[in-house]
Amino acid sequence: MYWMRRVFWILGLWVCLLLAGCQTPEKNVKGDAVDEGYTVIDARGTAVYLPRKPQRILTGNLTYDTIVAGLVPTDHLAAVNILDTDPQASFFAEEAEKVPVKIYTFTSIPLETIIKTAPDLIIVPTWIAMDHVETYRELGYPVLVCQGPDSIEEAKAAIRLVAQALREEAAGEKIVAEMDRQLAEIDTVLAARTDRRPMGMLISQMQSYGGPGSMYDELCTRARIENGIAAAGLKNGEFLSKELVVKANPDFFLAPEPREADRYGAEAFREKFLSDPALAELPAVHQVRFVPSRYLYGSSQNLVYAIKGLANAAYGNIFDMKDEHLIHGY
Repeated sequence: MYWMRRVFWILGLWVCLLLAGCQTPEKNVKGDAVDEGYTVIDARGTAVYLPRKPQRILTGNLTYDTIVAGLVPTDHLAAVNILDTDPQASFFAEEAEKVPVKIYTFTSIPLETIIKTAPDLIIVPTWIAMDHVETYRELGYPVLVCQGPDSIEEAKAAIRLVAQALREEAAGEKIVAEMDRQLAEIDTVLAARTDRRPMGMLISQMQSYGGPGSMYDELCTRARIENGIAAAGLKNGEFLSKELVVKANPDFFLAPEPREADRYGAEAFREKFLSDPALAELPAVHQVRFVPSRYLYGSSQNLVYAIKGLANAAYGNIFDMKDEHLIHGY
């Protein structure tokens, strides 16, 4: 009953608007003419009109919060996802903590957050429900749909698209240039190695994530690591069973670094995974390499540090990570 869901969604938004004083996005109008407006074509081919350069940007998404924070100062973010404040997951946790409004959901932007922050641009990935996108637009909010990056080239394209929407094209090109510089450095170091490529297997609560077609697979390839999920014959989106883990027989497991509080259940999942009797004979059970989760799930401009971090997990500290920081263009 798609139409009924949509009606209730729209009614809910209008109730929120009424409670908030019926505030809707302002038009930048001088007399009868719209001033300073421009149009950007998003990842779905939709022409997104922006009446002015955005100052309050809302994404609700770790990747796109990071991209925006690299293009403009953090105070341009109307809110940040709570994961942005987690040093294990985020590349700008300290700055994100200063943004007063936090989003605690991971698959959508709460209605009350949109009404409270009154953004002049909403950025969402392609996997968000289109009825949400259409409703935001019907209420007058410009919405830029961006491809959720599954490759390095898609990440660069997303940075350039967001930079265009923010009228920060020069900053976007500066970020991409720094990515290319670090990628060239990575390739040079790893191309000099003549040893066998080790096989790593991801331990993730998302047991259908990480095969070919995912950003993780590309990061492993670039880090000169054989992806155990691919070796098991899976593509991204296909479930990794214990039988396939045994079949792949990885050299080591990759897992997120432990946190003081296991609020997401990652550590409990890892312990249960490794204690499974089906895996008891695998040498990799005793070779668990811990890395920050931002290296395992990163798809922003800072994916270059993820590649270096994964390579260090596989080969030792071959890359100096002391200068790791949010890559920005301003």
